[in-house]
Amino acid sequence: MPPSLLRSILLVAVALLVSACATPKPPTWQKEGVSAEETRTAYAECRYEIGMSDKTQAEGQQLLNYCMERHGFRLRP
Repeated sequence: MPPSLLRSILLVAVALLVSACATPKPPTWQKEGVSAEETRTAYAECRYEIGMSDKTQAEGQQLLNYCMERHGFRLRP
């Protein structure tokens, strides 16, 4: 393998690794003293309630936010 090709491959690999590390994590629903399982359960209950309504995707997302906040959760990075 020519050295220039090896350098190019190495450069691309390093660039991919650096960009993956720089990608911010999406915000998550959090509530002090509540486990991840309890959070998933509350989220699923809210999704179920919203699924029963005839709303657009944007309206559904807003209702989901209201529902989770009503249960005391906050969306945090």
